[in-house]
Amino acid sequence: MEKKVFPAKGRDAAAGPAALLSAGNAAYRLGNYAGAVRCFSKILAIAPGRQAARINLANAFWALGDLPAAALHAQTALRADGGSVQAWMITGAIRLDGGDAGGAVDAYSEVVALRPALSGAHAGLAAALLAKGDAAGAEARAGQALALAPGDAHAAFTLACARLALGDLPAALAGFEALIAADPGHARARHNRANALIDLNRLAEAQRELRACLGLAPGLKEAWATLGYLLTVQGELPGAIAACEQAIAIDPDFAVGQWNRGVALLLNGDFAGGFAAYEWRKRHPVLRHYFAPLPGPEWRGERLEGRHLLIRAEQGFGDTIMLSRLFPRLAAAAARVTICCKPSLFPLFREMNVALLPLDAAPPRVDFAVDQMSLPHILQLTETNIPDAAGYLRADAERRRTLGAMLPGRPRIGLVWAGNVGHDNDRRRSLPPGALAPLLEVPGLNFVSLQIGVREDEYCLPAAGLIRDYGDTAAIVSQLDAVVSVDTSVAHLAGALGIDCHVLLSSACDWRWRLGQARTAWYDSLTLHRQERLDDWAGPVASVIASLRERFLRRLLC
Repeated sequence: MEKKVFPAKGRDAAAGPAALLSAGNAAYRLGNYAGAVRCFSKILAIAPGRQAARINLANAFWALGDLPAAALHAQTALRADGGSVQAWMITGAIRLDGGDAGGAVDAYSEVVALRPALSGAHAGLAAALLAKGDAAGAEARAGQALALAPGDAHAAFTLACARLALGDLPAALAGFEALIAADPGHARARHNRANALIDLNRLAEAQRELRACLGLAPGLKEAWATLGYLLTVQGELPGAIAACEQAIAIDPDFAVGQWNRGVALLLNGDFAGGFAAYEWRKRHPVLRHYFAPLPGPEWRGERLEGRHLLIRAEQGFGDTIMLSRLFPRLAAAAARVTICCKPSLFPLFREMNVALLPLDAAPPRVDFAVDQMSLPHILQLTETNIPDAAGYLRADAERRRTLGAMLPGRPRIGLVWAGNVGHDNDRRRSLPPGALAPLLEVPGLNFVSLQIGVREDEYCLPAAGLIRDYGDTAAIVSQLDAVVSVDTSVAHLAGALGIDCHVLLSSACDWRWRLGQARTAWYDSLTLHRQERLDDWAGPVASVIASLRERFLRRLLC
């Protein structure tokens, strides 16, 4: 191995600016960033106006991870020369590493305007756009960088990452594989190849790639967190928790690692640890954008007598329905409780002694406010103290009469085959087209569609067109003999109404359903039918058919 020779402290002490600049650049190239900082700092002590030394000092501090010091010198360089390409480039890098994606976009855009033919400027702008969530813009900009410099590995990596974010998995996979072929030690390309394989459900390959990545870069916290996620999907929960803890050991403030660990703990039945870690969702790079400042002091469990508490809904409709069982308890403890949620849910909560407010409305003055998914942590929910598992919602009597007259004869079975397409796990939880055909062929059962949205016309069934909001859905569900649903809000609604519901679950299911269980502590009336293999829905559908035959058809034959 070639020996690295770092500039000595004493030898450059009396050197002039030119020698110090040369020594600093040599130190930087060798990875001796602290030595580079010393050299460039000495130049500026002698000649504060040396712009090259100032920019190089910003680069050295950035390489050391000292972003505040790097930003200070980059801004000083920009004040001296607002048209400096190098100063804008390092400013973009500093902002990007500091989580200011918008600021990075602005900085790299300045460079593109100053030097349109500079491939690195386009590559940096592509990375910033990707961090900002503009994957399409990142893809286009990375393509421009590669047109200017076909061998630019940074641009090629960003292009593959953008395609992964856009869901173009074959193109993303090809991009990462080309980078790995050119540089087998490219750990981040291996990490992202594993991400693409996970999205393709090639889980064993993904795990091998992640292990290879971590062999090359054991300090890559993102790869440890992804391994934790993958092992969670595979149901290997102790290994998943251990992998996330490796990521957290590298960086205790790493929100993705903390969040992934929390999900694995919840799936493993550790509600105390899991719900505590669930608070990291508010710092997660993907989820944190959903959390605007609360309209009052955050409630952490203080006494509520004489106080006004606002509860803000988050995530899906099912989460709000699931946790609405807690609203009456809180309404009894406080002077007033306001629920801030989507208006389509209002009919479900009108008898709970709470005020209702649309999410986009101006909030009233309150004493405390809380995001709803923090309630289980604050109230210390466990599987043994979940309240009202037998049901806690009632459908409106008038809607029941009106909609009941339009339903077919008994036994009536409600069906939901797909969830919200925007859900990050929808490709695994929703049924593929035609998956319910064997159930629909069972004679003696009358089926009612509870499906709304883009896939509601997939089966020719009555009822979906009657649904305007969750009040209508509740009125229909309350008059059914059973519901068959994928993991979506209607399953929660059926459980909250105490109606028999058969839930079709992916083997990579949500944390609340645990693993390997046919029942759930959240709802007494739910039966869980699980995949044995990812993407194989034949087994769960056959299990539902057997259950419905046992309950309804044996009775009809007797």
